[in-house]
Amino acid sequence: MTTPYIYWLKESAQIQEYSVVGIIDGSGSMCEAWNDLCKAWNYFVSGFKSVYCIQYDDTAILQVSPQLTTQKGEGTNIELGFRELMKLIKSGNLLQNILIIFITDGIGEHDGIEQYFEEMNKEFEQLHSQGYQFKFHTLALGEEFSHPVAAELKMIIHNSGILSSQIDLIQNTKIDFTKVLQDIKDEVFYQMIRVDPQCQLTTFTGPVHRVTPNQVLFTNSNSIRVGGKQINLDKEGVTPEALDRFIRQIMTKLMEFNSIGKDVKQEAIQALQIIEKLKSRVTFKEDDDEIKKFIDQNIQKIEEFATGNLNLKEFQPLQAAKFMHDVQDLIIRDKKKMQRIKRKSVVHAQLTMHPQQPKQQVKDYYKELALKRLEQYEKQLNNQELYEDLKEFAKQNKVKTLDQIVYLTKTHDFQLKNIKEFIQTDEDTAIDMIDLFLISLD
Repeated sequence: MTTPYIYWLKESAQIQEYSVVGIIDGSGSMCEAWNDLCKAWNYFVSGFKSVYCIQYDDTAILQVSPQLTTQKGEGTNIELGFRELMKLIKSGNLLQNILIIFITDGIGEHDGIEQYFEEMNKEFEQLHSQGYQFKFHTLALGEEFSHPVAAELKMIIHNSGILSSQIDLIQNTKIDFTKVLQDIKDEVFYQMIRVDPQCQLTTFTGPVHRVTPNQVLFTNSNSIRVGGKQINLDKEGVTPEALDRFIRQIMTKLMEFNSIGKDVKQEAIQALQIIEKLKSRVTFKEDDDEIKKFIDQNIQKIEEFATGNLNLKEFQPLQAAKFMHDVQDLIIRDKKKMQRIKRKSVVHAQLTMHPQQPKQQVKDYYKELALKRLEQYEKQLNNQELYEDLKEFAKQNKVKTLDQIVYLTKTHDFQLKNIKEFIQTDEDTAIDMIDLFLISLD
């Protein structure tokens, strides 16, 4: 019996420039959200050098300006929006790395998008083979959007890493558009890396030669060549972090396949067998309790697919979005937490590796980065008083650790109602802002 191996492919060089294309539903049913969407979108696209906007209703047009203003306002035909996208890509005006943001509240009665899937799939397979790298995000509004269509589109287009949200459900247009678009803006493209022999990104998807970093490779070979460097996988072993990430990749793909109606029972069973073999080779330390908990939680989700009783395609849109959100919350749970850890570890590494460099110079550099990020948050918030309250709160508690401060905000006698409500509605952003204030005040 073959031995399974995994290898976490870490970051490579970042790609600084990429094209942004919005495919935006301008049908009449979008009228309630239109003004908020325009404000958020127009702020989002500022600063990009290569940005385009396709607006569709029962026709589609590549706008002269990427800014959103006038709504088209008729019916809905998603197919025409994506045909316009293909024309834009083939025009040669886009860069090789393309971020696509699809915004919609539903599918039209006579929409031809599902009939276009096969043709679109062939076209994107060719684009992938030519070295194009795509990120694809769906922002869904209301209760009538089609999660199977969103999943199918992502599977056809997206080839830039598995761990990416499938659907972002917009529930409060005055807040969510700006927040979700800013989170998307924080993502980066990386140079793809060649791997020999071919490896898989899950236990059931096809082998590939070119992969993006921040993913875990799966192979039955004990030696692979990554970016020209030979790696002995017997020596590498299996770490809890790599296993955790690999399981999340598997869970994401199972969810995507199941969303379009595919029976994933056998894929889930096969995945569980290999996960069990990998897990038996992991040595968990005392401080690995949290990561072990998340591994077990995602294994339980995969077991639900293995029973054959779960079919996301049959879910109502909001029910499906809720399930996907909960799973994605496990999958990308540590995004902002890892950003905070990374900020501190980079400062520490810089001081350790370059002891001759003045500590204050290093701190000033990261203070400047924190202030720039805070400026972005300040523009997102409608409540200027809240921003000032958070700043003052951080100043008063800067001698405490971030964990101590967060605990303080959750106690019954915490009096700052403004901050407490913010943390209850958007804990990730609130905590990230407090952490940035602590850095900026240092």
